[in-house]
Amino acid sequence: MNKFFPMLIGALMLATFSGSTLASEFEQGRHFHAIGSPNSPPTDRVEVVEAFAYPCPACNSFLPIINRWAEQLPDDVTLSHLPVGLQPGWDVFARVYYTADVLGLGAEAHEAMFRALHEERRQFRSIEDIAEVYTEFDVDVEEFVSTSQSFAVDGRMRRNRNEVMRFGVRGTPSMIVQGKWRLSPTDFNSYEQMLAAVDYLVERELAALDRAGNGNSGAE
Repeated sequence: MNKFFPMLIGALMLATFSGSTLASEFEQGRHFHAIGSPNSPPTDRVEVVEAFAYPCPACNSFLPIINRWAEQLPDDVTLSHLPVGLQPGWDVFARVYYTADVLGLGAEAHEAMFRALHEERRQFRSIEDIAEVYTEFDVDVEEFVSTSQSFAVDGRMRRNRNEVMRFGVRGTPSMIVQGKWRLSPTDFNSYEQMLAAVDYLVERELAALDRAGNGNSGAE
């Protein structure tokens, strides 16, 4: 027998286990938890939310993993971020995230904030200090601070507090699927396994949207 044949069989078995077989092992109440007061989900896509905090070391470790995962998302699945202020002093970083968003800064600015805290070990005593991080994106300190105090950012902070409570986020990073399901890395052996469970839930929600769409089409 060809000496590479057992290796090929092993690879196929691993691929099978990593796909449908593993997905069937994800259980509600063990790997993912129903959100008590789910919002009204969109009817044209599945929304995935990452609850994170810039000062959180685990979130920094998770960043390259979720970035790679997000590159493979289909067009009808969206990923957004929910900054969480679970620890004293973390609220300012949630405000910073929304300020950067209002200013139209993208993924590079998001990653720059993580880098400033965890690689460069920068110490921030005020929002003016934090604003210095964003000067490399052609936003001066005065503009950043002014925007952080704007009505638009205040509104997003109010919505943020409501969403954190509604989703029941108690740790970071956490994942929310379609406003219905919450996942935490404490329920998994790795971040990759948690994202596999997210994929499983996304597939379920996409199938539900498809059934609803087919049902609506048939009723017309």
